[in-house]
Amino acid sequence: MQILSSGLSLKIIKRICSLVVCWLIFVVLSTSASVRNWLSAPLVVNDPNARGDACYILAGGGSLWERLDAGADLIQMGRISTLLIMRDDSRGPYSFKAQTSWTRTQWIIDYLAWRGISADRIIWIPQTVGLFGTLTEARTIAKNLPKDVKTLVVVSSAPHMRRAVLAFRRSLPADVRVVPYAATTFENSYEMYHPIWIEYIKLLVYYLVA
Repeated sequence: MQILSSGLSLKIIKRICSLVVCWLIFVVLSTSASVRNWLSAPLVVNDPNARGDACYILAGGGSLWERLDAGADLIQMGRISTLLIMRDDSRGPYSFKAQTSWTRTQWIIDYLAWRGISADRIIWIPQTVGLFGTLTEARTIAKNLPKDVKTLVVVSSAPHMRRAVLAFRRSLPADVRVVPYAATTFENSYEMYHPIWIEYIKLLVYYLVA
């Protein structure tokens, strides 16, 4: 009985040690830029030569603007002709030019116009709120995707790309090709110092529920 108890205690200690090691790698050591780059590498999926019929830019906080830059670049390079963007009519910052507060949608239109993208290049997708943000976006796009779009470029931040591609490939019809395009490199991403371990957990959850 004592031997069995000792064996059980040893297993518990090993599991605790494993958890501590994982915590050290993903939380403590990941404060180092070189370690973060190593940990993020499996999360990044990117086709630098991406082109297609249209491009969907995933919604986001501060990272939205780097994603809009990437979408604008794709149009300016002639790789796509249309941007698909989810409408966001929540009240945004005050516009001193318009002397009123603008919605996030209005700010996006203004920003893209500054990047040389006219409003007729944008197709607005109805805003949908769900428990799983990216997966909700993918399912909403699947319902609203123009019939002539057979190759869709998906733009998001570098560490989100594998999860985004998983969500879109499982949500869109089988005849629609999904092409990943990271808005920036991981080192230059707005997400550079966001917790990487959370992204791995989200990826696992998406793998199970998408």
